[in-house]
Amino acid sequence: MASAVLATNNPRVSRKTWHLPKSAKTGRPTKTQKRLIRESFKTIEPASDLAAQLFYLRLYQLDPSLQALFKGRRKTQRRELMGALKLAIISLDHTEELTPVLKLLGSRHRHYGVKSGDYATFVMAWIWTLEQSLEWRFSPAAREAWTALLSQTARTMAA
Repeated sequence: MASAVLATNNPRVSRKTWHLPKSAKTGRPTKTQKRLIRESFKTIEPASDLAAQLFYLRLYQLDPSLQALFKGRRKTQRRELMGALKLAIISLDHTEELTPVLKLLGSRHRHYGVKSGDYATFVMAWIWTLEQSLEWRFSPAAREAWTALLSQTARTMAA
């Protein structure tokens, strides 16, 4: 897990040198992890458009080639991102029911040109966004919870 934290704090780390943590491959989030995810999202939700703007700035900084994948209106894309994250959070207690939706979404993303390695870049960019937005309120435990959730989600979508 330490490699994920270091990677998100180091702007020179590329997506090629970072990978989805192995510790996040299995298991469901604990009650404490679910609470931390929900609390941190609730804190940034009032400024969700700003958080999404920060996310996309970081995503494109990490991998400028990803900009070509987003051809629609940026505001619409930001709203869809935050809606998808909110759906994932609402579904934390029913992750198995979300699996078919994630697989379908992953298929759609592949159609748009998203590669499996792009998901690690997404995770890095979102963790960085939370770090910047929440500052000291984004604890190591919350970072670990988000990384585990997003890594598992990414694996499902990339499958």
